[in-house]
Amino acid sequence: MIKPGKHLNLNVCVVRIGTIVLAHLQRYRVEGCTKLLKKVKEAAGDDAEVWFLPAVDFLFLLGRIDYHPKTDTFEYLEPKGKAPK
Repeated sequence: MIKPGKHLNLNVCVVRIGTIVLAHLQRYRVEGCTKLLKKVKEAAGDDAEVWFLPAVDFLFLLGRIDYHPKTDTFEYLEPKGKAPK
């Protein structure tokens, strides 16, 4: 379970950064790693860079994104059991 602590900065936590990543990838479907990090830093500030990789790992473990190492891109994956729009 992910529980917020007393000193947790909600603007740059793993869940918030993951939300920004998902929202961007949901719109563009595929995005390069560098450009995605730039978008996250624009939305949440420079401190978000520290939490970018843990957020990406979290989304990968949930099966919401995929990484393509040859092109250094992330791809949005539709949730299983949900029909596309």
